[in-house]
Amino acid sequence: MVDDKPISDIRVADVIAEVQKKSKPATVSIDASLRDAVISIIEDSETRKVYVVDNDGKLKGTITLETLLRYAGYTLGVRKPGMTSLLRWFAEIKNDKVTEVMNKPVRVLQDEMIVNVTRLMVENHLNDLPIVDDDNKLVGELNGLDILKSSVKHWS
Repeated sequence: MVDDKPISDIRVADVIAEVQKKSKPATVSIDASLRDAVISIIEDSETRKVYVVDNDGKLKGTITLETLLRYAGYTLGVRKPGMTSLLRWFAEIKNDKVTEVMNKPVRVLQDEMIVNVTRLMVENHLNDLPIVDDDNKLVGELNGLDILKSSVKHWS
């Protein structure tokens, strides 16, 4: 239990154990369309990121909400604004693949110390990170709020 450990002994797995009970990170397969990624974000109102995984569940990339919005903006920028343009764009992206816009993820092993992960997030201005096992399979997501919730128990 995280409450019983000094903060210097807490690992990522300790923190995400509680988070995983509530929700799993949004994922799409590597051969999915951008439309699938948009639907995945829409269906999971808690996330701002979709993780791209292969058939074995190994993490291959990430697509942020910001990336999807930029993609929509570039596409919609050449048309008149309005709901019709948005719906037309949504229909068109069913053939665009997630691999066209995904980024290489910054990932963290579940056995990493939470202090190191916090440093990584602070120094690189990251709000969340995918957590993988030793085989690079996605096992969860850790965000800054999870770290704060865990850390506040140790503040005097």
